[in-house]
Amino acid sequence: MSNYVIVLDASSDKRYSYSMTAKPKILYLITKSNFGGAQKYVFELAINAKQAGYTVAVACGGTGSAGAPTGLLVEKLTAVGIKTHYLSAFQRDMSLVGDIRAFFSVWWLLYKERPTILHTTSSKAGAIGALAGRLAGIKCIIFTSHGLTVDEIWRPKWQRTLIYIGTWMTLLLAHHSIMISSETFARVQTMPGIKNRVSLIKNGIGKIPFLDRSMARATLAPTISSATILIGGIGELHPNKNWHMAIIAMLALPPQVHLIIIGEGEERLALERLITHHHLQDRVHLAGYLDAAKYLRAFDIFLLPSLKEGLPYVLLEAGLAELAVVASDLPGNRDIIEPGETGFLVEPTTPLLTATLKMLSRDEGMRRRLGTANRCKIEREFSIDQMCTETFSLYASSTLDA
Repeated sequence: MSNYVIVLDASSDKRYSYSMTAKPKILYLITKSNFGGAQKYVFELAINAKQAGYTVAVACGGTGSAGAPTGLLVEKLTAVGIKTHYLSAFQRDMSLVGDIRAFFSVWWLLYKERPTILHTTSSKAGAIGALAGRLAGIKCIIFTSHGLTVDEIWRPKWQRTLIYIGTWMTLLLAHHSIMISSETFARVQTMPGIKNRVSLIKNGIGKIPFLDRSMARATLAPTISSATILIGGIGELHPNKNWHMAIIAMLALPPQVHLIIIGEGEERLALERLITHHHLQDRVHLAGYLDAAKYLRAFDIFLLPSLKEGLPYVLLEAGLAELAVVASDLPGNRDIIEPGETGFLVEPTTPLLTATLKMLSRDEGMRRRLGTANRCKIEREFSIDQMCTETFSLYASSTLDA
């Protein structure tokens, strides 16, 4: 049996090897421990890194606010024997006192654990982790961006300016960064001092144990007729996800079309009020938080009306489920969806969402054609093996350069 793990760098035909006795130690750092796209990314990398011979641990906060309980990410990691560290001060929203506390908790953890590689993901964990990692003397700090926070266009201009500066500083503090969408990769390369310190590595996805259509519908929507056209969406109930536009669009769709949104978050009460105000209680359903991917075949159309995305796992999952997709015309989405071939990309406004959803709801043949093409593209271009190979190659080359 070999005493070495071999990692191939597909871009340069180089091979890097690590002695299995040395077992490089990776600490993944992420702000929240629910199970959205960034958490799925960490989970997949963590379990594949463990299988490749690395010693792996994951540090994270709870499910949103400071001191919140840990979420499904921790549960899944624990089930596969990966060590986790709970950082109670981590929270999604900005807080001067809370973020300072989070910084010192990360620095102390790094000082105690001394990982060979610190891989941070999400904006807050990226910034705090990169600074703490530098001060703790970590020799290999990798940062993955799941979409630039500066693209949150609803924020005031002064906030976006500060966020841009913070993003640039995070990229400088990290030894190397990963962008997951082509457009974001191109933009980041124009930042001063960043061009040769960033790589494009797209998200990958493995097989999903989907429930068949009848079982998924019976579990997810037992009271809805089998003849109903189901539009499905998955994501946090957060302003960024733009669910209110999707709900308003339902007013112009036929009564046999229903919308189910799987997710939880701060906008639940506001969305419930919007649904009630427009008398859509019988056709718009907030399903709450579920381990959602397995239910995807319950849907006829998948909808993602977000205002900002990185390279969303939910679109990869919807593709594997052979669903026609309607998504916002955003950079990461463009890497996945080919308009008219695997789905449609539209500006996330009510008139455009309504027109596209109305067309698809009437045309079963089009839905089937788009869904089949969508599955083929995801299987061909978004391999989890490729994502892990490229990422582990980056680990190897970065530690050799340190």
